[in-house]
Amino acid sequence: MPKYQPPSDILEVLQRIEFEEALEPDDPRRVDTREARGSQKTLDRLARKLGFLMDSGRFLPPAQKHILFFGHVGTGKTTELKAYAAHLKDSGHFLPVEVDVPGILDRNNLQYADLLMAMAHALLETLTREGIALRRDGVKELETWFAEKVATRQELEEFASEVKAGGELTAGVPLLAKLFAKFSLAFKANVTYKEELRRVIRNTFTQLADAFNRLILSAEDSVKKKRKSPVRVLFVIDGTDKLRSEDRRRLFAEDTELLLTVNTLAIYTAPIALKYEDALVGRLDADLVLPMVKLQDAQGKRCEPGWRAMREILLKRADRSLFDGEQEIERLIESSGGHPRELLRLLQLCCEFAEARIDAGVVERSVAQLASEYRRLLQPDDYTHLVQIDRNPLDVGNDESIRRLLYCLALLEYNDGTWRRSHPVIRTLEGYRRAVAAVATET
Repeated sequence: MPKYQPPSDILEVLQRIEFEEALEPDDPRRVDTREARGSQKTLDRLARKLGFLMDSGRFLPPAQKHILFFGHVGTGKTTELKAYAAHLKDSGHFLPVEVDVPGILDRNNLQYADLLMAMAHALLETLTREGIALRRDGVKELETWFAEKVATRQELEEFASEVKAGGELTAGVPLLAKLFAKFSLAFKANVTYKEELRRVIRNTFTQLADAFNRLILSAEDSVKKKRKSPVRVLFVIDGTDKLRSEDRRRLFAEDTELLLTVNTLAIYTAPIALKYEDALVGRLDADLVLPMVKLQDAQGKRCEPGWRAMREILLKRADRSLFDGEQEIERLIESSGGHPRELLRLLQLCCEFAEARIDAGVVERSVAQLASEYRRLLQPDDYTHLVQIDRNPLDVGNDESIRRLLYCLALLEYNDGTWRRSHPVIRTLEGYRRAVAAVATET
């Protein structure tokens, strides 16, 4: 296989930038950021929460564990989770099941019923891909639920007939795989069936949850026999950090008891701002954060591992020959604040402004453009708030304005939330400079 070469053409770099793309562990563009983030401890903590000691290999999993994995949007949670899942799978004790919420569901209108069907669909797909057969009693309860609660409803008669097309050839796992694929498709695009299916699921949830738990247990038993060691299904649910705020609150606060009805291990991505909402306290495992790449510490001292990691991320997207010099590279990294997606946003702007090479003028124009985008998001009082935080980055207060600034990336959080700092491009704005002068006068 030929060695990966980053693109050396401005237009090619621009065409390849994809902000929503999560990298697989073997992707040549992926950069190991564990040292830069200090996130090796994050993987160790996650494994322990799931009952696995990575050093000794001891495995004593809980009956269930539903974990929220926090981080700024675009900071690489999905890419890191894919790597974590690969590590856990290699231990022989986990069967990771990835659920791509934006890919298979409507993230602008999502309820727990939709997610439950997507989880079942992803589990069946994973079992098929891994060549794992289930015993008949493992799927019978779900088939019974479908036959009694869905197929008998007049409003869903056409839906049921579409699922059962193919007759006896689709019995067992093939029937269920087709069923849940149809469910996911209906929840994403078919308004005709969506609300009625949701109503059926709500009204029969206990029976459905019991049947789903039976499916999970059967899957774990089958994998255990194949691998000759204890195995747990681990759902890795991506995209729940991108839901609308009302859907996110309903899923992780109002519907928590429904989440906990499913006896499984699950990790859900969540935006950092959600960590500070009172509704979450004590209901889910909600203290795991993917740290930001750290370019400096709270006292302003340069952190070299962070600079190296961000430089590697940049130069795997654009060949070194496209930059006039190291000064331009460092300026882009500095302006990103250690946020990978912000670095890619700046690179995108550079490619839109540059003719052949990225020089100092192009970099400054790109920084100014990104800063102007944040100007439109900020309210007048936000500048004073950000200046005060920058003067005391260890202040970890929490209010609605803090959550809003964290969510829009105007405020960045480091070291698992022990300190914060404003986005570097915001500090170039006139509003910020005026706030600095005003705060200095007051003190």
